[in-house]
Amino acid sequence: MVKRIGWIGTGVLGSAVVARLLERGYEVVVYNRTVQKAEQLGVAVASSPRELAETCDLLFLCVKGQDAAESLLFDPERGVVASGRKGLCVIDMSTVAPEFAVSLHQRLEAAGLDYLEVPVSGGREGGRKGTLGALVAGREEVFAQQRDVLGELTSKLLYVGEGGKAQLLKVLNNLAESIHMLAAAEVAAIGKQAGLDLTLMHEALSSMRGYSTYMGVLFERLINPSDVVSTSLAVRIKDLDLAHSLADQFDVSIPMGALAEQLFKLAAQQQGAARDQTECVKLLLP
Repeated sequence: MVKRIGWIGTGVLGSAVVARLLERGYEVVVYNRTVQKAEQLGVAVASSPRELAETCDLLFLCVKGQDAAESLLFDPERGVVASGRKGLCVIDMSTVAPEFAVSLHQRLEAAGLDYLEVPVSGGREGGRKGTLGALVAGREEVFAQQRDVLGELTSKLLYVGEGGKAQLLKVLNNLAESIHMLAAAEVAAIGKQAGLDLTLMHEALSSMRGYSTYMGVLFERLINPSDVVSTSLAVRIKDLDLAHSLADQFDVSIPMGALAEQLFKLAAQQQGAARDQTECVKLLLP
């Protein structure tokens, strides 16, 4: 039975999911490279990933970038593997390249650890409410063992098979999200300049086939402005870079993805990379 959960990475999504786990009655110990971010959560803070691996029943990883994951897991002194722990399950909620995920499966299992790749969608709000959508890849018996804990965090949980497949699907999803967000921004910008009421526009469009989840995300931010970051422009750019690498690997041209990356980079230059992805709409407004 899982009682004590170790959590690595207390960014926007990580901090939201930690709050959800605490609410559901789990003891959580965290590690973050920026200690101040971890301390803000009001829970015990470990000195290293190795310490978490030595003392917890289950370990989550939720970080941005493959270099970070590599160091946190495999640093010879402070990394998870350095603990020498056998049989511990590592659940990785990060979004990484599929081939990197495959290598993590191979290397962690060789070190005696179980590994599940579980990229998620739903942002800060989904993490806090336990309504994330999650794809799971790895050994099915390991997934069965961790299903109850993952069920506390998700409203949609789909097992997709062998290592790498969940990340492949997640990268494709993020490409679609990026394009949908910019399409929604064009729609909202024209409507706003035409004098349409944003609430009316949202209500009308939500009943039509052109509507998308990301149109809803954008209109919610426009109708109820907030500085809270759900998904940053930096993360959106990172996701598009992964999509381009995947497209190159399979010799597929993605012109809309290329334009999306340019526009999100421009938004990051103008508004700041740490700002929410919905700031992209300001590119289109006078």
